Amino acid sequence: MQIIKEKLDIDDVLEKRIKNILKFLNIKSKIIKGNIIHIPKTNIAYIEPHKLEINEITYLFFNECESVYINTLEKSIPFNKLETYIKKHKN
Repeated sequence: MQIIKEKLDIDDVLEKRIKNILKFLNIKSKIIKGNIIHIPKTNIAYIEPHKLEINEITYLFFNECESVYINTLEKSIPFNKLETYIKKHKN
């Protein structure tokens, strides 16, 4: 079975919003781009989200999505609450 992974470009607006939050909070971190994972000759595909890791917390982002997922896809917060959430869990 062959699995194909292709890098997913991060939306410019999303990347700029994340970088502004990090700059404002004086946090150095790297955004890890997501992937599109699919198996040829099937209809199986998965979009792996973009990731940001700060203090052992992984924030997951999808292009054009207003939610940020915390560690898994089970817990989410609105993007406009991200800065407050990071501040609260910074230390």
